[in-house]
Amino acid sequence: MAGLISGFFCIAFLIAGSTAGFVNDWDQPFNFNCPSGQIINFVSSIHNNRKEDRRWEFLCKGVGNTHSCSDSGYVNTFDNPLVFKCPGDQVITGVNSYHSNKHEDRRFGFQCCNVQGRQPRDCYITGNVNDWDGKLTLAVPEGKAIKGAYSHHNNRREDRLWQFEICTL
Repeated sequence: MAGLISGFFCIAFLIAGSTAGFVNDWDQPFNFNCPSGQIINFVSSIHNNRKEDRRWEFLCKGVGNTHSCSDSGYVNTFDNPLVFKCPGDQVITGVNSYHSNKHEDRRFGFQCCNVQGRQPRDCYITGNVNDWDGKLTLAVPEGKAIKGAYSHHNNRREDRLWQFEICTL
């Protein structure tokens, strides 16, 4: 009976879409997009000093119909600040990136989508969600969405500090 119950909870967990994992290996590119009808609601990243890179993890949550999506292209150059905000009423639904060993940094691009019947409002920018070389964790509160991302790179530490713009949706 205990095996049946634990099997049921395992299946329920997988169906709920709560599984996560890194979307990249060290020094490797990634292209992550939430399924249609979902937005990113959790971001996590770990840094490795030997590789001078980060591995990234994202989770999505359902919000209804997403539409009119656009890709930003890369929004930063190596070793320079990243300042990005989705246009209009769009929110972040995807992230892509590639790493340069020469610069020990990454370039980032974003996918943004509109959510039918909802407009981002009452936005704020988080404080830093990571320390140099430390774990990054952003859990987006219920009823909110990520509208923007901001980071700056330090050549001595070969890492970025991150902040995000969060809006009520």
